[in-house]
Amino acid sequence: MSSESVSQSQPSPNPHLSPKALLEHAAADLRQVLMDLASQLRPFPAFMNMVSLQAMELEPLPGASADLGCVVVLPEGEICELDLQLMPGVEGVRDVDTVEELTELELSAEDYITYASQAIRLIYRELEKPSRQLA
Repeated sequence: MSSESVSQSQPSPNPHLSPKALLEHAAADLRQVLMDLASQLRPFPAFMNMVSLQAMELEPLPGASADLGCVVVLPEGEICELDLQLMPGVEGVRDVDTVEELTELELSAEDYITYASQAIRLIYRELEKPSRQLA
């Protein structure tokens, strides 16, 4: 961990909340942090050098469902599943068009926390790059 440490003076969690409610509260807090950080990253990185799509890929969760595709974080801080479809171009032309379909994920609080933590880390590292510091 860097020289900046996490403050220990945070308010105590409400002892009357259930573990599930505490987890949901943590997920909501991370959602706001993710949205705030993502809004600072301009321009947001292009996905696979595509001009038409700004997104950062997130690693699959251990034991994640095999039917869950590519998970990305978007410039607004939203975590979605990305489905890229290749469409053949005009007959005789080698170009291939892509169609991007983004689906908002309905994640459990536990899974959201894992994805959001990963997204926050990626965006923070991008914001801290020396080339961004000079801009």
